[in-house]
Amino acid sequence: MSADNASRQLALNGSLGRPLFWLVVISAVPFAGLAIALSVAGMHGAGGASHAVFLVPVIFVGGLLFVGLCLSRAGVSVKGGALVINTGFGSKRIALSALRQDSLRVVDLSEKSELRPAWRLRGAGLPGFASGWFRLHNGDTAVCLLLDRSRVCYVRSHDGETLLLSLQHPETLRALLAHPAPG
Repeated sequence: MSADNASRQLALNGSLGRPLFWLVVISAVPFAGLAIALSVAGMHGAGGASHAVFLVPVIFVGGLLFVGLCLSRAGVSVKGGALVINTGFGSKRIALSALRQDSLRVVDLSEKSELRPAWRLRGAGLPGFASGWFRLHNGDTAVCLLLDRSRVCYVRSHDGETLLLSLQHPETLRALLAHPAPG
């Protein structure tokens, strides 16, 4: 693999453990209700319910595993002179040269409420996790990958696109923006 095509992962600040825990907790309630309903239907001899007793939970668990896999793929990397944000449910690739180095700053979203995601346009949100495309309180649209909202890397592109990323080492992105590789 050539140096231009080499991919470099940027470490995320925060853990996917909390959102994955909440995914299981939130999913357990409807799953338990479904299991009880199917069991009751099966005891009362509802036709075809015996197949559903086994099929529905398998489909449900499969969907849960798929969402968990998507969440675990979330990350930020640099490849071929571009910043690649994998939200788990999609990705955004933006040339490092398109990002404004002077706009990069680390913010605490509890203090900068105008930068907080207000509406999810496309993506996922769980306690401790927000990824995808969001409308912010200030009206901007942003690509977000947030785990720890107390230390968020805010950066804008030359054409006004906003990125909010929970990076463990924002200075790594700052250095990449200062000396972008040709892409």
